[in-house]
Amino acid sequence: MTDSPIKSALKDFFFFWKPSLARRLTLSFTIFGLVIGYAVLIYLAVSSTNTLIRQASVSVEEYLTYMSREDLRENQGELLKFIDQKMTNIVHMAKAMQVVLLPVQFELYFKKDGQWQHTFTDEQGIVTSEIISNPGLAGLLEVAKSRKMTTSSKFFYGRHDKVNVKINISPDKNNYTQLLAFDIYRVGILKILRENIYKAFFFFVLLLVICHMMGHIFSYLLARPIEQLSREAEAIASGQYERRFTSNRQDEIGKLADALNIMASRILDSTKERENIFIGILIALTRAIDAKSPWTAGHSERVTKFAEAIGRSLHFNEDEMRALTISAILHDIGKIAVPEQILDKPGRLTDEEFDVIKKHPQTGADIIASIPSYESILTGIVHHHERWDGKGYPRGLSEKDIPLIARIICIADVYDALTEDRPYRKAWSREQVRQFFEENRGKMFDSDLVDIFLKLPEIGTFEPGP
Repeated sequence: MTDSPIKSALKDFFFFWKPSLARRLTLSFTIFGLVIGYAVLIYLAVSSTNTLIRQASVSVEEYLTYMSREDLRENQGELLKFIDQKMTNIVHMAKAMQVVLLPVQFELYFKKDGQWQHTFTDEQGIVTSEIISNPGLAGLLEVAKSRKMTTSSKFFYGRHDKVNVKINISPDKNNYTQLLAFDIYRVGILKILRENIYKAFFFFVLLLVICHMMGHIFSYLLARPIEQLSREAEAIASGQYERRFTSNRQDEIGKLADALNIMASRILDSTKERENIFIGILIALTRAIDAKSPWTAGHSERVTKFAEAIGRSLHFNEDEMRALTISAILHDIGKIAVPEQILDKPGRLTDEEFDVIKKHPQTGADIIASIPSYESILTGIVHHHERWDGKGYPRGLSEKDIPLIARIICIADVYDALTEDRPYRKAWSREQVRQFFEENRGKMFDSDLVDIFLKLPEIGTFEPGP
């Protein structure tokens, strides 16, 4: 059944907003790289501004030691040219920083006879002076003359702005004031991107490629151990409680693996404890069923012993042997629903009575099926009366369609039944039993299992009957 177009579109939309770990890391690294680039531009602009101001102040003080007061008072034009010449290194510095700063032009302000004048170099390179009539500017100059240096620097966050710097170079503070002023224009980030579009595009592509590679590398390093833990956790959740997480890491993932191992151990201990309780209850119930008739007392334990001997000869592993043991000891648990008069009947069973007997494998499987994690033992219980030739019950399975555990229990069950007294007959001798198995190999029993069974030491030393 396919999803509707609307449902598919919604899935695609939510999947886009829930990308893989590699994509999220790539996006995080990209954003981090852009933030770092932005921070670098801010730092470059601010530090360049401070460096330019500091160098200008130091250079002015150094250069002014070689100038007389008369030069400062009388020759404004010559002074401006002199400063331009002597501060060439500052100008070059500003030009070198033109990515974040625009070129610097110096101006002079001086106050003589209570009036502020402005000396500057015009567009034709001619030194010009003019009287300042703007009261706002005059007020700022009055503030600046009382300090060694003033700036109008504000917080810079990437928008184009201007920093005005005024340095007091007055020869005295009585009747004459001289200020050196210049503006530092800090270029905005958008302007930098527009004027360097190709460089910005190349930087972004390079950043994206590097972040993509780093995202995949880091996601691989992070996701691989997490995926391993996830697979092991799924295995434990499916019932493989013996599984353990192997990790030599000393970080949080290693601690998580250790915690999951502790959890798995506790689950295993708890599960084994519950299983032991269940098995104990079922074994007690089985013994009670066997005890219903004096003819079947101890039957399930003997069947289990013979079945385990066959399993060891087949080199069953621990899980297979456990399933065989539990299946064998519980194989007749369904007889709890069979009346005692049928179980102990000395004569031949009627068809109706035999139909009741034939239901006990399925009844036993129904009882066990209600217990979690016991699926592996059901086949031995429900199919232990199947025959190799397909004439058994309850399913009429034949040959290899019959589960191996059921074929083993069938041999052990029949052997114990033949070698024990029953209300309708005496126990058979060892020779009679051996002949019966030889005659029914390939009919009732798996021939290969018969060969293994008859060679067991347990069979050679077993004495039939009570």
